Amino acid sequence: MSKFSLDYDNLEQKVYKKAYKLSDVKNKIERVAFDVVRFSDGDDSSKLWQVQSADDGDYIVALYDEQEDAAKVTASSWEVVLNKTSSMIDVYYKGDPIVRVAASKLGIPSNEIAFVSKYLPKKLAENKKLAAALLNEAGDDVRQELYKKYPELA
Repeated sequence: MSKFSLDYDNLEQKVYKKAYKLSDVKNKIERVAFDVVRFSDGDDSSKLWQVQSADDGDYIVALYDEQEDAAKVTASSWEVVLNKTSSMIDVYYKGDPIVRVAASKLGIPSNEIAFVSKYLPKKLAENKKLAAALLNEAGDDVRQELYKKYPELA
């Protein structure tokens, strides 16, 4: 029976890689802050890593937790597209257009407009009041149709 046992700790380390040797991934990362980096390609680009020294060299260690992946599933329902020329933000829920609003009306500073499509979907998934305030920007008929189609928004 022991030859069929499974080492779940080893499996978790393979699935949720929490550290890499810096020399192995040096060309795949970009520096965000003094000792904070992120992957410049792929799904890991939104996750932050910290450079740490060890006896056998430098490593990058994850600054995120696996539980954040559960929030990503609900955040993937929201999509925010920025029109850079007009500074207008288009908000979609599960592919359906919700509202188009000026970034200045939402109080987003001009130096942060470029990052709005990265952080706003997660904030909308986490903060129901923010989502409700954004839905109030849509017309009554649009909002009622959305509530019928997506009762979780109500």
